[in-house]
Amino acid sequence: MEVRAKKDTQATKQLPKLKSLLKKYRQVKTMQSGLLQLSELASTVTNMSSFYHALESVIKSLLITDSFYIVLLNDSRQLSLAHSQNTKEERIFEHLDNHNWRQSLTNMVFNQEEPLHCNSAERMALARAEKIVLYGSACVDWLGVPLRRGRQVIGVIALTSYDEKLYFDDRDCQLLEFIAEHLVTAIDRVRSRELLEQNIRQRTQKLTETNKKLQQEIAERQKAVKTHKALLAISELSAANQDIDSFYASLHKEVASLLPAKNLYIALLSEQQQLLSFPYYQDEKLSPPEPRKPANGLTELAIEIGLPILIREGQIYRLSHDGEIAVSPFSRPYPCERLPKAWLGCPLMEQDNIIGVLAIQHYQDSYAYQENDIELIRFVSQHIASAIMRKKAQEDVEHSKEELERIINQRTQELQATNLNLRMQIEERKKAEQQLFFEAHHDALTKLPNRAMFSDRLSYAIKHVKRHPNHRFAVLFIDLDRFKMINDTLGHHAGDEFLIEIAARLSDCVRDNDILARLGGDEFVILLDSLHCQDDVEEVASRIISAIEQPFEINGHVLYSNASIGIALCSNHYNDTNEILRDADAAMYQAKSLGRGRYVFFDESMREQLIASMTLEQELRIAIKEKQFELHYQKISDLELTRTLGFEALLRWQHPTKGLLTPSEFLFMAEETGMILEIEIWVIEQVCLQLKSWQSSHEYQHAFIGVNLSGRHLTQANQLNALIQLIKGNTVEPERLILEFNESAFSQHTELALKGLKRLKAFGVKLALDDYGAGLSSFNFLYNYPFEFIKLDRSFVRSLKNNSNNISLVKALHQLGDQFGYRLVAEGIESQEMLDRLQQAGCEFGQGYHINRPGRIVDESELIDDLPKVSA
Repeated sequence: MEVRAKKDTQATKQLPKLKSLLKKYRQVKTMQSGLLQLSELASTVTNMSSFYHALESVIKSLLITDSFYIVLLNDSRQLSLAHSQNTKEERIFEHLDNHNWRQSLTNMVFNQEEPLHCNSAERMALARAEKIVLYGSACVDWLGVPLRRGRQVIGVIALTSYDEKLYFDDRDCQLLEFIAEHLVTAIDRVRSRELLEQNIRQRTQKLTETNKKLQQEIAERQKAVKTHKALLAISELSAANQDIDSFYASLHKEVASLLPAKNLYIALLSEQQQLLSFPYYQDEKLSPPEPRKPANGLTELAIEIGLPILIREGQIYRLSHDGEIAVSPFSRPYPCERLPKAWLGCPLMEQDNIIGVLAIQHYQDSYAYQENDIELIRFVSQHIASAIMRKKAQEDVEHSKEELERIINQRTQELQATNLNLRMQIEERKKAEQQLFFEAHHDALTKLPNRAMFSDRLSYAIKHVKRHPNHRFAVLFIDLDRFKMINDTLGHHAGDEFLIEIAARLSDCVRDNDILARLGGDEFVILLDSLHCQDDVEEVASRIISAIEQPFEINGHVLYSNASIGIALCSNHYNDTNEILRDADAAMYQAKSLGRGRYVFFDESMREQLIASMTLEQELRIAIKEKQFELHYQKISDLELTRTLGFEALLRWQHPTKGLLTPSEFLFMAEETGMILEIEIWVIEQVCLQLKSWQSSHEYQHAFIGVNLSGRHLTQANQLNALIQLIKGNTVEPERLILEFNESAFSQHTELALKGLKRLKAFGVKLALDDYGAGLSSFNFLYNYPFEFIKLDRSFVRSLKNNSNNISLVKALHQLGDQFGYRLVAEGIESQEMLDRLQQAGCEFGQGYHINRPGRIVDESELIDDLPKVSA
C-alpha cells in the first residue's frame, strides 16, 4: 500500500508537467500548421492581394489577435503600407503613408532593426518624449518586429490590441519573429510569380497581336490571289467560244467570287449615246428593263460622274483619279421604295470613252460594300470593259480574229506572269519567314541555338520534371578563359574563328538529345537531358575541359584556352529558367575563382556568396555617391625620427553599420567593378586640398603625400590624361604628390605602363614602387623605371628578424639607390628592434605603427588615431 501511495504521489506531481508539455505540443502543432499554410499560400497564390487576404486567416490561427498590418519599403526606399487588417486605423494609415511613417512605432522598429513591444502607457511616454506622434485611436497593446531579407530590413509587421483583456507576451513576440522570417520568403515568391505571370500575359498579348497581323496579311494575300485569279478568268472569257448570254453569266460568276453580287447588271450605251440597253440583268426584285433613253436613274448618275461610286445611307462615295474618296449627300430624286440599301457601280471605259456601266446592289445590308471595294470594282470594270469590247469585236469583225486572239494571248500571258510572280513572292516570303525564325532562335556566328531557344527547351525540361519526378537533367554554364586576350590581341575576326572552333568542339562532346547554345560573348550553356546519375554529368564536363585544353590554330597562331564550368542539377524548387541559369552561373564563377579549367557543382553557399557580393557592390556605390570615405594619414619619417618626409594617405570607409573598414575589405570589389577610378579621383581631390591647406604651415609646407593608385591609369590613355588634368586642376605643386603603384600595375602591358610612368614623371609628380619584396620584385624596376622611392613591403621588413640575407639585400638596395636615384622607404615598422635593423642596413626612411599610427587630420599639426585600432 505504501508503494502504491508513493507512485500515486509521484504521478500527481508529474501531472502539471505533462499538462504543460501537452500545451506546448499543441502550440507547436498549431504553429507548424500555420507555417505550412503560409508555405502553401506562397506556392499557390499568384497575386499579392489574394496572398494578403489569405494571410489574415493564418495570422488569426497563430496569434491572439487578427488586427495586424504590414509595411514594406517601396521603390523610393520609403516605408509604405502593403496590407492592413485594421479597419479602425485605415485613415490614419493613409496619413502615415503621406508622411512616410517618420514619427511612428513602426519607424522605430525599422530603424532599430529589433522587435518592439509597447503598451498604452509606454506609447504615451514615447509621445511625451516626442519620439513618436500619436495618430488615431489608442490601442491597449502593440507589438512589431522587422521583416528581413538576409541582413537587410525591408519592412515591419505589427500587431495591435484594442481589448483591455488582451496583451502580448514574449511568446507572441517570438512567434511573430518566426512568422516574419517565413513571411519575407513567401512575399518574394508570390511577387516573383506575379511578375512572371504578368510577363507571360504581355508576351501572350504581343503574340496575339502578331498573329492577328499575320492573319490580316494572309487574308490580304488570299484576296489578292483571288482577285488575280478572277481577273485572269475574266480575260479568258472573251477568248472562249460561247454565246453572249453565257459570256455575261460567266462574268457575273467571276465578279460574285470577289464581291456580294447576287444582283448584278451591265448597261451599255449606243454609239451615239442616245439609247441605254441592258444586255445582262440579274435582280432578286426587278425584272430586266427594256432599252430606254438616258433618264434620272442610278446608272445615269454613274455615267454623269464618270467615276466609280458607292451609294449607301443617303451618301455618295466617289473614287477620284488620284485614288482619294470624296463623300457627298445623295440628293438625286429617286423612288425610295426602289432604292437599294447599297449600290456599287463603275463606268465601263474604252479609250477614255464611257461605253456602259457595271453595277451590283444589295437590298438587305447597307455595309455589304466597303470603301476599298470602290477601287476593286474600278479594277474589275476595266477588265470587264475590255472583255466586252473584245467579245463585241469578235462578233462585229471576223476578219480581225487572229489579231484579236494574239492580243488575248498576250494579255493572258501577262496575267499569268503576274500570277506566277505573285506565287513566287509568296514562296519567297515563306522562305524569308523560315529564315527569320531560324535567325531569331540561333546564334548568327556559331549557328548554335541562342538564349531564346535554350530558354524554351529548359522551360520544357523544368515542367517535365514537375510531372515526372524521376526524370533528371543538368545545366552546364561554360565560360572560356583568355578569350578577351585573344580577341583584343588578334582582332575580332580571329575571335570569331576561335568561337566557331569552340562550338564545333563542344558539339562533339554532347549527345544528340542534348542542347548546346551560345548566350553571347564567350559564354555557352548545355542542357544535358535524361541523365542516369551524376557521373554522366562529370563525364561530359571532363570531356569538354579536355577538348578545350587542346591547342587552337587560328590565322597561323597556336592558341590555348581553358573552360570553367558551373553545373546546376535539376531540382523541384526551380520554377523558371532564370533561377537554374543563375545558379549554374554562380558555380561557374566559383570554378574560375578556384583556378579555372575545372567544373564545380552548385550548392546553396554560392548563392549566399553572390548575395553578399551584390550587397557589397550596392553599398559601395552608395558610399561613392554619399562620400562615406575618409583619409587617414600615416607619417613617413627618417629612421632617426628627427624629420618628417611626408605622409601616406590611407583610404578608410566609414560604413553606416559595420563601422570603419580598411581597403582590404572592399577595394577588391572596387577593382572588379571599375569603381576604383571614381574612388581614386576623390582621393586625389582630397589630398590636393590637404596640400593646399599646408601651404601656410611652417611644419608641413614642404611635406609630401603619397597616394596608392591602380594600374588602369597607366595602361589606358584616356584615364592617364584625366589623372593629369585632375592633378593640374587641383594643385599648383604636383611635385609634393607621390603616386604609388605596386608590381601588379606592370604585370601586363609593360611598355604602356612604362610610357605612362614617364609621362607622369615629366608632368612633375613623384613616383614610388609600392610593396617591393612581396612578389617577384624584378631589379628591372630599380634601374629602368623612373621611381624616386622604393617602398619595402611589410612582409619583407618583418622577415629581417630571422633572415640575415634580407638585411644584406636591404644594404645592396640602399647602395643601388645612390646609383639609380631612388630612396628606400620601409613599411610596417612595428618595433624598436625592427627600426634598429633597418638603420643598420642603411635604410633612410620608414613608416609603421612604431613610428606613427594612421589617423585623420583635424588641423595642420594634429593626427587622431584610427578608432578602433586597425591595420594600416
